[in-house]
Amino acid sequence: MDANNWIDISATISDGMTRWPDDPPVQVSRAETIAAGAEANVTQISTTAHVGTHIDAPLHFIEGGMDAASVPLEKLVGKAKVFHIHNPKEIGLAEIRNFDIEAGDRILFRTANSEMEWEHLPFVEDYVYLATDVAKYLAEKKINCVGIDYLSLGNKANDGEVHRLILGAGIIIIEGLKLKDIEAGDYEMVCLPLKIKDSDGGPCRVMIKSHHRS
Repeated sequence: MDANNWIDISATISDGMTRWPDDPPVQVSRAETIAAGAEANVTQISTTAHVGTHIDAPLHFIEGGMDAASVPLEKLVGKAKVFHIHNPKEIGLAEIRNFDIEAGDRILFRTANSEMEWEHLPFVEDYVYLATDVAKYLAEKKINCVGIDYLSLGNKANDGEVHRLILGAGIIIIEGLKLKDIEAGDYEMVCLPLKIKDSDGGPCRVMIKSHHRS
């Protein structure tokens, strides 16, 4: 992997891909095809705003919160820090207290989730998730965004509380990252969600490259 090149850490959106259990299926099909006599191929997509690699805007869990179209892009573009999580169950406070996390940081957590090619696997209930006390810790740190390598930051038990703590602090969440081959360290990141008015989230393309200190 060339450290000078941009690395795509986004999941590919495809028909029937893995989704949050309560969400409708992801459908990618042709509305029109050249083979059937149309002048052009036209793809039709049916999904939620939380498909594949996506952001959660504050509106997702905060009534009246900021929508995806209003998220300040400076929260998602700039220097980012990738941390490896060794706890196979959760992103816990005991582990991340040792990390260099400061106000304004963009934080991406690579966990055991990254060993799965999860896009077309059955939904996994026991994925590595963010513990509630870590959500409080990150909110107090006033970081810009936090990313994880599965479809949600919290698990079934604490998902709502974790989202409200993080999004309520103005921190943008990136979910569904592909971090399997990404080393811990400093990177430049570009994360651009679709600009969808009144949406609580949006699919995004996320690119990183190694950050060289001057």
